[in-house]
Amino acid sequence: MINEVIGYAVFLLVAFLLCESKDMLLKRGMRPVLFGIAFQLVVAFALTNIQVFITALESAAGGVMKLKDATLEGTKFVFGYLGGSDLPFDLKAGGSTFVFAFQALPTIILVGTLSAILTYLKVLPFLSKVIGSVFKLVFGVKESVGIVSAAKIFVGQLEAPLLIKSQLERLSKQDMFIIISLAFATASASVMPIYAGALEVVCPDAMKHILIASVISVISVLIVSSIIMPREDELAENRNALGNQPYNSFMVAISKGLNDGISVWLSIVGALIGMVALIALVDLILAQLPLCSGSPITLQRIFGIIMYPIAWLIGIDKSDILAVAQILGTKLVLNETIAYFELAKAAISPQSVCKTIYAINNFGNFACIGITVGGMATLAPGQKCVTQIAWKAFTAGLLATFITAALMGMLVYS
Repeated sequence: MINEVIGYAVFLLVAFLLCESKDMLLKRGMRPVLFGIAFQLVVAFALTNIQVFITALESAAGGVMKLKDATLEGTKFVFGYLGGSDLPFDLKAGGSTFVFAFQALPTIILVGTLSAILTYLKVLPFLSKVIGSVFKLVFGVKESVGIVSAAKIFVGQLEAPLLIKSQLERLSKQDMFIIISLAFATASASVMPIYAGALEVVCPDAMKHILIASVISVISVLIVSSIIMPREDELAENRNALGNQPYNSFMVAISKGLNDGISVWLSIVGALIGMVALIALVDLILAQLPLCSGSPITLQRIFGIIMYPIAWLIGIDKSDILAVAQILGTKLVLNETIAYFELAKAAISPQSVCKTIYAINNFGNFACIGITVGGMATLAPGQKCVTQIAWKAFTAGLLATFITAALMGMLVYS
């Protein structure tokens, strides 16, 4: 437990060192930080110790995983045995029929469609507004920022800001910093079944941990953002913070959701092919170097060294630190999908697997910086601060994720 306590404090200290106005923070900006930490502890304790919340989480996790089963019926129909249907031949011993692109990834298409439908039916905006009002009360953020924070628990880094598109141009630099930091600190419901499916054998309740991570990391972002960019006096905003209805009809919602889901599916397939190939190419180049400690130099080994202190600070078992550090490095340079599959193959303890889930459940990788900045610049072309704060927001998002991992290590796995 001592590692996690030190880690939690160290990550907050790093946020303080990045603070743009330490005098403002210390004089009149500590309230949201202290209230936020207390709120985070209460929420984390409730989600892991109070039965009604545990039951609700388990039900939600089971429901999300059912989406994978439903998608499998579609992939069987379209792709046949490549999509999970019965084989027309005998499988050799040790063989596998699992095709990642056709059996795991297509869940994104269904979840993207459901997200669009729930947005059209105003279910998702309503939930976001209710939860966002709590964030507004605790952290003193604008209602519109609270809505995006709540929505980011469920949807992607660019879908959440769409709920307040009409407000984006008028938000302050601090508000935009929170929204962009959220993009890097959390994932999306569309990819959660993929992550949980990858870990099904080594961590059967992975979906529950992923859902908890999404909730706690949003709170972590609000804490870290309050430290790095203390809030100034707020300007008034429109009474209705939600933007215009993005879909004109139910069928338009289905069509747009399907198209968005297909686009994300194709993007991930392409990114995985390119990234895995790039790793292999770089490792082939590095293999020409002299051996280090009797083993070839690889990207995993290099970033394992860089991320070693982080793995220690989130409380990973001593025998597992190097393996987890390499997974953290993979997530940072490549993406979290590859990191989850690396985690599924890692020879580490169940406790280390669970702690690592909280540390990699985010879009905090270098490729997502361009995606997020480009997307936000399109949604709010008048916000000139987006490119200025992108790297600091990226750092804030990573700090928030590590804070979540350290906190959950303290409360659950000590």
